[in-house]
Amino acid sequence: MRLMRTKAVKRIAALTASAAMIIAPCSAVYAEGTENDRTEEEGALSPEEILASMTLDDKISQMIMPCVRYWNEENMTDLSAYPELEEALRAHQYGGIILFASNVADPGQTATLVQQLQVNNLMNTDRAVNIPYFMAADEEGGIVLRLNRATRMTGSMAIGATGEKALENAENTGLILGSEMAAAGFNVDFAPDVDVNNNPANPVIGTRAFSDDPDVVAALGTAWARGLSESGVIATFKHFPGHGDTAVDSHIGTPSVEKTYDEIKKIELVPFEAAIAEGADMIMTAHITYPLIDDEVVFGDGVTKGYYPATMSKKMITDILRGDLGYDGVVVTDALEMDAIRTAGLVPGEENSVEYQANVAEKVINAGIDILLIPCDLNSPDAVSFYDDYIGALAKMTEDGTIPKERIDESVLRILSLKEKYGILNMEYDIDSALAEIAWDMLGSAINHETEMEIAREAITLLKNEDETLPLEADGKKTVLLGRQAEDAYTLRFAISQLQELGLIDKDALIDDLAFGTKTGDENSDTKITIDYYYDPKNEENKLHYTDELKKAIGEADAVVGLTKTSNIKALQEESELYQGIANAMKDAHDAGARFVLLSDNLPYDAARFEDADAILLAYMGAGMNTDPTEKSEQSGNLGAINANVIAAVHMLFGDGVPVGTLPVDIPEIDVLEDGSVAYSDRILYERGFCLTEPETEEEAKEAA
Repeated sequence: MRLMRTKAVKRIAALTASAAMIIAPCSAVYAEGTENDRTEEEGALSPEEILASMTLDDKISQMIMPCVRYWNEENMTDLSAYPELEEALRAHQYGGIILFASNVADPGQTATLVQQLQVNNLMNTDRAVNIPYFMAADEEGGIVLRLNRATRMTGSMAIGATGEKALENAENTGLILGSEMAAAGFNVDFAPDVDVNNNPANPVIGTRAFSDDPDVVAALGTAWARGLSESGVIATFKHFPGHGDTAVDSHIGTPSVEKTYDEIKKIELVPFEAAIAEGADMIMTAHITYPLIDDEVVFGDGVTKGYYPATMSKKMITDILRGDLGYDGVVVTDALEMDAIRTAGLVPGEENSVEYQANVAEKVINAGIDILLIPCDLNSPDAVSFYDDYIGALAKMTEDGTIPKERIDESVLRILSLKEKYGILNMEYDIDSALAEIAWDMLGSAINHETEMEIAREAITLLKNEDETLPLEADGKKTVLLGRQAEDAYTLRFAISQLQELGLIDKDALIDDLAFGTKTGDENSDTKITIDYYYDPKNEENKLHYTDELKKAIGEADAVVGLTKTSNIKALQEESELYQGIANAMKDAHDAGARFVLLSDNLPYDAARFEDADAILLAYMGAGMNTDPTEKSEQSGNLGAINANVIAAVHMLFGDGVPVGTLPVDIPEIDVLEDGSVAYSDRILYERGFCLTEPETEEEAKEAA
């Protein structure tokens, strides 16, 4: 693995050398023709000097990071196609832009778009100085990925499952994701996620967390961030003070954590303290309330009492994060467009109005936060007007003392200093096709996918294997591979084809893909593998896809493998088609005398719901199954964001390797309640660290070789 990392470092060095020809440091980034122009000998302006030259509008805008997902309902992938948006972005000195999947078509296009945004930002000749953007994305890897033609990597929980190699794997993951982001022009990653996933019912963190052990999360999170920083990309530790013990997704509601300060110091705050000790550059807040810690407030209707989310809480940000934990770096909000803020009625004003959003921003800024992330999507002329009025409202609050001017200057200086630290502040940008070529070469490269697959193979965890069900014997047998959705067949077919090349499955085996209606191989072969799925989200009348043809195939099979992609406990309830599909397949397999293998490809907690499976294998990541691993880029020949975890798991199902991963979380037993619903209990079924197989010792590996 170290060899892979060394090669990756060399590639980043080559990238940096190539990019230096196009994106180069300069003495300062001045607006053309201003009186502040300096000679090269005079050097660049310092953050303090730039701050002194900025207008109040510039300062407030520098604290805002909008997104530009769309323009008039079209995916915004080429800034030059939208002159109105170009003009709107030049109107204010925004601190940065965050891009999403809707902005990403391919590596070259993405690199060009980032350049367009930076160049357009520097074209305002009315400013004393133009300041380059933070260019950000949520590139956690695993289930959260924006660069769809890049390397997905395994996700954080899979890294946590790699045991003694986890630290190295975490750093390698940060390095690879960072190198690909840097190649596309990004300089900020809103990752790693250092939430401690100690609530199995958490609907939003899950496999985004490394573990439910705070010390493991702290160690792996800081290692991940070191790798990212080596690539020149700023890491962002999130979501302070901790989103792991919640049962509500803050995108659609306001979670509350009923814990005391002493309690969160023992768990939730541990990774953040470690990050701060390592010199964290940026921390993102969570829209979560802490009633046992925070002060009660009166909400916007003047009557309702409650608690502000941590994002708006001076106690959480100034007193605890900055005071008790001693953090003086940049703090960014989670997206302010999320319902936990936007629709919660926390402050006066109608929902989505400038008044409401500005009143939210006043609380956020006075709490001690530096960057306001996505007050709204800058996606139309109406949004342009919103930002004009929003910035004007915050300027008025600053002028009348509602927001102290010192508070604004403090944040802007932090932002400018961080940009200076990473060489962003004094960079020139130009639109050059060479950078697009570098992006094509780097994103999804063969060497990065090799490292990804190595980590995936080290993560696969065997929980149960009754009567040596695994490895499955394919030749002369009938096997059913049951995906969650039809598109899972892309990944399953690819893994089977690789096993055929390895000689573990007969090359003439009949592969009957019921999901896509194709057959390959010899109709008369004794070896038959049927691929199908059990869930159709597009069928509003009946999402359960359990056909007579599938039931017949299971009834004739020697072994059935069912894949789950559980993201919350709703999928495990009796009425859920996701539960019914697996439960039906397991019952029908056992009724026919066949073995049933559960391949859990996302949250591992579903292992407790299907205890009757003959074997249980964990892969920890369900995203990317619909990406065809045979589809290579015509431009570079590189692969896109495939699911390496499931490919590695399918290989091990049929004997290509031994699963040596260890559980990074406790898996609790599941109780059936009086109303028939199911819930996680306090009893542990499989303890953290559990595994059925152990890695080879060096001596065993030498003997095997």
